Amino acid sequence: MAGISHDLRTPLARVRLAAELSADESLRDGLVADVEQMDGVIRQFLDYARLDENEAAVSTDLQALMQETAQPFAAQARSLTLDLPPLPPLAVRPLLLKRALANLLDNAVKYGGGEITLQLRQDEGRVVLAVADRGAGIPAVQREAAKRPFVRLESARSDTTGSGLGLAIVERAARLHGGEFYLEDRAEGGLVAKLVLPAGLNE
Repeated sequence: MAGISHDLRTPLARVRLAAELSADESLRDGLVADVEQMDGVIRQFLDYARLDENEAAVSTDLQALMQETAQPFAAQARSLTLDLPPLPPLAVRPLLLKRALANLLDNAVKYGGGEITLQLRQDEGRVVLAVADRGAGIPAVQREAAKRPFVRLESARSDTTGSGLGLAIVERAARLHGGEFYLEDRAEGGLVAKLVLPAGLNE
């Protein structure tokens, strides 16, 4: 899967170049949009196939990591609230964790009604990283299925043009940290996606 996805990158780059040289503005814009969509799907295939299980865990300031991950999404969301109190450093795989959080933030931007809250807290020996939105949510009966690879939901949050790998990457990242990934209703309406990690990772 990784090999095929990688091989598709070169012809897609040629198609994009040809599109950008086209004098037909409507055709150019349509082709560029199609190429960007395909490139996004390929990127998720590569992310999933190459998910770095061998990345070393290092002591990490989660507050700083989450702030850095959220920064590119601030301009995309209608509002992005950061509720990130300082916590003791935790030994995590930082690139893997940032990739998982970026997927959750991307989903919240697309389907979450534009109002996003990124939260960090320590709770009973666990560290919780959460992305909350005010979108349509995911029905409880579909939440476990939504975490499986290549599943695309028939709901308002379904990305019919995506790969169905975004939440599968988050689930896998949680497991590689010895943690869990939950999808829950938000009390005020919307969805909360939680990455729950054992605080013992810092020992």
